[in-house]
Amino acid sequence: MTTVHNLINQLIQLQELVVANMQKKVSMPKARLEELGKSIAALGADLPPQVKSHFNRLLTKHPEAIVPVSGETCAGCGMALGKSLINSVVKAEQMFRCPNCTRFLYYPEQLVERERQSRKYGEVRKTGIARFTSPELMMLPLKGTTPEEVLEEICTRMADEGFVRDGGQLLDLALQREAIISTAVDNGLAFPHVRGVEGGGLAMVVGIHKKGIKFGGPGRTLTRVFFFMVIPTATSAFYLKLLSGLSRIFREKEARESLLGAKSEEDLWAALIKATKKMIK
Repeated sequence: MTTVHNLINQLIQLQELVVANMQKKVSMPKARLEELGKSIAALGADLPPQVKSHFNRLLTKHPEAIVPVSGETCAGCGMALGKSLINSVVKAEQMFRCPNCTRFLYYPEQLVERERQSRKYGEVRKTGIARFTSPELMMLPLKGTTPEEVLEEICTRMADEGFVRDGGQLLDLALQREAIISTAVDNGLAFPHVRGVEGGGLAMVVGIHKKGIKFGGPGRTLTRVFFFMVIPTATSAFYLKLLSGLSRIFREKEARESLLGAKSEEDLWAALIKATKKMIK
């Protein structure tokens, strides 16, 4: 008989596959995703019928059907949870749901901790892409020669700039996500990310690798432009819209070349603002 802990892990893995499928659909509309679809079907085949039914119903409304307890709140909707419910979720003797949004709840072994100053870029109301990134999160040039090295550079920058406490932990989670299916897409772009980073808003590094590296994407295309995001659970639906917008903008050669032609991180910031100002409000 499947234990509750095993069931929770199965739902989390299934959700990661479902969200990865959504991400590929918005970033590569013509991609063939049969293998990913088969993996989703296989992983969900033996779920208890009531759990499977509610899980699938939730996914028609949100990208997240099972969410962590963050502090003393539901990470999905932000509702404060009673201590009794939290204690029950920790014990995991049965499945529990948020009384407000009805998402399944679990208590994570670890959460990526956000620094207080991770909100610094949002203290003054900003518009467009500047709501999600800042000049400090432009990286040029990236120097790594492997996916692991490039992601380590990016995660270290996020930690150094106070967006997360532990860059190593962030790197581990980013590599786990890449192991599901590569976030590289056509035209030398990649959208690596870590979801469930609570305690602040969505934050994004933009990095340029002048020579390009093999990042596990389609064909033999080298990846040169990286959009790395940390995504709180509550912004998962918006993240897909942002991903779609960035994909549409930078499919165009002129937009990509404006980033690749930057000579400094200041130039990269200016090029990013200019390229996205019409589509990302």
